[in-house]
Amino acid sequence: MIEIHHVGVVSKDLDSALRYFQIDKSQIDEIVDDSIQNHILHIIHLPKHSMWLEILVPKNEKSTTFNFAKKFNIGLHHLGYLCDDIISKKEEFCNNMEAVYLGTYKTTIMAYGGEITTLFFSIKGMISEFVEKK
Repeated sequence: MIEIHHVGVVSKDLDSALRYFQIDKSQIDEIVDDSIQNHILHIIHLPKHSMWLEILVPKNEKSTTFNFAKKFNIGLHHLGYLCDDIISKKEEFCNNMEAVYLGTYKTTIMAYGGEITTLFFSIKGMISEFVEKK
């Protein structure tokens, strides 16, 4: 079984998500302005669960999460997993007829160790993100 690295939750606004998870703003480890996907990432370490929580708040209608937030207000968007080789993982999923490739992105999240590459796939409506640390 692969280990979950983080849970990605989309919310129309940060305060609603923080209230839902009973998290104080002071617990946010990092805030990342993602200009590629047009949302603000709020990274929170959950030491009790040995994983991270990403709260994604769309910046505008061009955001990759805008329609999700509009439809659900707040909800589970994806599960994130660490991987050692994004290229091999992409080939593996591209050969899976049920998998839909959603995108590959590079960004820097210091809480995750710095520069990362991410790979998104959807299988039967469940979005998975694979994270490769550089």
